[in-house]
Amino acid sequence: MVEDNGQGIPEHHQQKIFDMFHRANDRVQGSGLGLYILKRAVERLNGTIELKSVLHEGSLFTVILPR
Repeated sequence: MVEDNGQGIPEHHQQKIFDMFHRANDRVQGSGLGLYILKRAVERLNGTIELKSVLHEGSLFTVILPR
């Protein structure tokens, strides 16, 4: 699990946050590839990744990998 107490991700972006080149915030630099690459790697290992986020409170990412 990775958790932060940052700005959170708006609900309308949460379904797209793992899409290639998707950036939920234009004020932060980046290519929009990081979470896409993470999700692809987790899926190739037959795992899952979950997101729980509340705007202005933070986000929790949970990666589950099989043994």
